[in-house]
This record gives sequence, structure tokens and C-alpha cells, in this order.
Amino acid sequence: MTFLPPRAAIECLDQALVLGRRSFWRVLRLALLPLLLYYGIIVLMNQHAFGYWIRTPLSIALYGFLGVIEALTTVGAWDVAQGKSIVVAEVWERVGHRLGSVVVSSWIRIVMILLGSVAFVIPGIYFFAVYFAVPGINVIEDLGPWDSLVRSRALALRSLTGILLSLGLFWLIGAVIAIAIPRVLYELHLRGDSILYIVASAVWAALFMPFRGALVATVYLELRKRKEGYDLQHLMDMLPAPLGA
Repeated sequence: MTFLPPRAAIECLDQALVLGRRSFWRVLRLALLPLLLYYGIIVLMNQHAFGYWIRTPLSIALYGFLGVIEALTTVGAWDVAQGKSIVVAEVWERVGHRLGSVVVSSWIRIVMILLGSVAFVIPGIYFFAVYFAVPGINVIEDLGPWDSLVRSRALALRSLTGILLSLGLFWLIGAVIAIAIPRVLYELHLRGDSILYIVASAVWAALFMPFRGALVATVYLELRKRKEGYDLQHLMDMLPAPLGA
């Protein structure tokens, strides 16, 4: 038995597109500043503004920084899915509270995916699926690095096909477009060191990330509904306490 059959996975994609369109500007606003900083650092690195001993640790740090961007967009989309308003300062405070956890778990996730892909490809796909909720889940459920990885895996098990059909397909389309962008610019005879390559990639990331956050939040919510009865639990939590309590 799978908790996220193919039909439900496709429905998650459809719901995420609706959620992404509905919350696009609000979610993008959350991540715009760190996204600009992320690509600003890449511009400086491409222009060799840093020495080797700075570029290497900075490249590693950027993976953690990307995790922060992912956490911001996922938490923002989650709040909208829960019928809440996005309060920028509040979301930033929640992510900041778990900043270390977000960065460390993002590093662990990318290392596991890369090592798995280099080894036999299939393990990389497996780690991509089981750690789908990281790093957003770190903030949503207030978890440390190890607990977030364990929790994401627990939600994903017996639903790997559905996760790959939704998040995997969405990521694949995004990756294909990201690879195609520099190719198109090259065909337009732009110089290889033109800043337009990075600008175009940044624009695509700004378009992609809010929808990615919406899809992660949607799949996460769907799995919690199907495995834990989250809707009923959430409703019970919202009921007023008995008068005698």
C-alpha cells in the first residue's frame, strides 16, 4: 500500500501550481533578498574576486544558504496552505530560530544525494525522495538536523513513487530549463563571461523557487493527512477548550 498513489501525486502537482500562483509574490518576497545575495556571491566568484582558500569554503556555504532559501519558501507556502497570512518578519524569525538546523541538514541532504548519484544513481534518487521535506520541516515542526532527516524519511516511506512523480518530475523540468538557459544564450552569441548568464539563471530561480516551496508544502501536507489524519488533528486543536479545563 502506498500513501501517495500516482493520481494523488498528480493532484498535488495541480494543487501546488494553484497555491504557487496564489502566493507567488508573497513567497518570493520572503526569499528575494537571500536569493539576490546568493547570486551576487556567485557573480563575485565568477569574477575571481576571492582567492582559492575563500572560494572553496564559500562554495560549501552556498549549499547551506540555498537551504535557507528553500526553508523560507516552503514555510511561506505552508502558512498560506493553512489559511494564514505571510508575515515576513515572523517567518524570518522562525527560520532564524532553526538556522543551524536548516543549514546542517541541507548539507547532509545534498551530500547524501550527490554521493548516492555518483555511486549507482538509484541511491541518489532514493535520498532525494526520502529527504523531500528537508529543510522546511525543520522550521515547521521545530526539529534539529538529525530529527528532521528521520522525520522526513518516516513520512516518505511507502510513498516514494508518488514523491518522485510529483517533486521528482517538477525538479527534472526545472533542471532541464536551467540547463537550457545558458545554451540558448550561447546560441545568441553572448560571451561566456557575460553577466547575463547569471542574471537569466537568477530570474529562473526566482520564478521556480516559490512553486517548488508550494509543491513541497503540498506533498508534505498530503502525506500528513493520509498517514496521520492531520486534518482532524488540526481541527481538534482549533476547538475551544472545555469550560471546566
